[in-house]
Parts: sequence; structure tokens; C-alpha cells
Amino acid sequence: MASILDISQAADLVDVAIQDVWLKGSEAETSLYKQYFNVETGVSDYYLKDSSLSGLGYAGRIVENAAVTSATPVQGYDKTYTQVQFGLLLPITKMMWFFGIKKRSLTAITSEVRKACSDLRELRCAERLDNSFSTSYAANDVSGNYTVTITGGDGVAFVSNAHTREDGGSNWNNRITDGTTVNMDFEYDALKAANRTAALIVGPQGKPTNISLDTLVVSRGYSVDNRATEILGAINKGWIAGSADRDGSFAKADGGTPTYKIVRNPWISTNTLYWWMFDSSMKNSRYGFQYKESQGIELEGPNVVFKTGEIQYKATMMFDLGHNDPRGWTGSKNTNAA
Repeated sequence: MASILDISQAADLVDVAIQDVWLKGSEAETSLYKQYFNVETGVSDYYLKDSSLSGLGYAGRIVENAAVTSATPVQGYDKTYTQVQFGLLLPITKMMWFFGIKKRSLTAITSEVRKACSDLRELRCAERLDNSFSTSYAANDVSGNYTVTITGGDGVAFVSNAHTREDGGSNWNNRITDGTTVNMDFEYDALKAANRTAALIVGPQGKPTNISLDTLVVSRGYSVDNRATEILGAINKGWIAGSADRDGSFAKADGGTPTYKIVRNPWISTNTLYWWMFDSSMKNSRYGFQYKESQGIELEGPNVVFKTGEIQYKATMMFDLGHNDPRGWTGSKNTNAA
């Protein structure tokens, strides 16, 4: 049975010696997930199917008086997003309400109910990164744990060396490697390897994709975060980190010093040494992580239970998330090994 907020659990709220009591608030509601997910709101269908057709291959030379060679697009992979409802109920006894919350104007209580939903949303999004080298994971939930399948349209993990090409051509890889070492530790050479890995990612018919990595995602406060701050900070100044040669030759290879952004995610709590890089220009498209929302966080209450006088607040939301095509992303386990 769910617990109810009563006087025994929050005695300070009815203590006449305490004149001003507020629910201990957490950090303000965040939307960190929007920095690495493509967000679509206002979804009206329970099932939302993502499908695509590729572009065409290359044009060819036309021999005099010969027919022009025809070409057809390639059918892309399908991915279905199914809306899931999440929420939280906060029940309060009538005595607690009358002598505690109502008397003390505990206005923060509604924002905390709402924030419980926003924090879950951040956690579920971060879990996709935390488990991006796997095809499923066990989600911990107050209503009971459950298994989440997280494969893309090609049936493999988000970060993999076995992504199948839509036209049946050679597999492509987005696991960071310099051609010898896989899952490289985040260092200057690994950054170059990430760009190499991205450059080798091809489209559905084997054509180059022109991916330009500019955003790093790490677990906040861990060693990769600290090292990334040093290396990317140096590169953004035109330097080569940890080297006497500070001419920024790699950084300026494309004609200018790039500005790298770091997304520090505190909800990545299991695989805290993993790191990922993506092309932010591809985020607001069908590539990479997708967040599909039919209902944002809605707060209801107070509701009164007639038989007991219990006061209830409830917050709910409905969304699904996942990915179909992970092009534009690369990742590493930070192990210097497979």
C-alpha cells in the first residue's frame, strides 16, 4: 500500500514554534534531454511509425544514343514508438492538510510532484546512453521493474560495429576506433579517432554522410568529464592539449578552430566512463535519439477522497523514446579494448 503523508512523517509542519516551513526543494526542473534528443510534442497517435526512403545513388555517364540508367530509392528501416503513461500520486491526510500544509502555505509541494515526473523523464532518456552498447536493459521503477528493448531499426545496439546498410552493402560502425584500438579512452588521439569513425559512416546506399562531430556527452563529474574539459578547452583556444606544439593543427584542419560543446549528464550513473560525440546539426531530424510526447507533465489536484478526507495531488505524462537510425553519433566505452 502506498504511504500517505501524515503528521507523524512531517511533524515540523504542525509545530507552532516553527513559523515558516517549506518542502525541501531540489534543483529546478530541467530539460537536459533536449540537448541530445530530437523532441517531438503533440503526438496524437498511440502508435507512431517512423519509416523512410533513401536518396538515390550516383548518376552515371550516358553513352551516345543509349538509354539513361534508372535508379530507385532504398526502403529504410521501420521503427514504431508506442506511448507510455508515467505519473505520481501524493496522498495527504486531512489532519496533515488542515494543520500543516494549508496552514503553512506549502506551495512548493505541487512543484515537487511535477519535478518527480521531469526527473524520471531525464532518467529514462539518460538510460538510453547508459545502455547504448546493449540491446536491452532492466528499468527500475516504483511500480515494478521491467525490461526495455532499445534496438534501432536495424536490430542492433545504438553504438555498434554491426549496423546493417539498407541496400544490403557492407556493415557500418559507430564505435570509436582508430582502426586498431576500439572504445578508446578519451584523450586527444581518441578525439581524432572519433572524427575518423564519423567520416567512415555511410548512408543507405554507401555514400558519404558528411558528419561533423561537435558535441560531447559525458557523465557529470567523472574522470572523462574532467579530461574533456582540459582537452576540448585547449582545442577551442587553438591549442593541442598536453603538447608543446600549440599551433592547433588538428583543430584548424577545416580552416578554423571548432567550438566543442560538452553535455554533462548527472543521470548517467552506471557506465560513468562511457563517452559519446554527435553532430548537433543532425539532432532535429530522424537521426539519433528521438523523444515522442503526446502529453507533457500535467498536474491535477487537490482531489478529496470522500470517505477519508484524504487530499491527493497527481502528475502524469505520456511519451515514448528510442531511435531508428543512429547515424550522426559515435560512442566509446573508454576501455581501449573491445
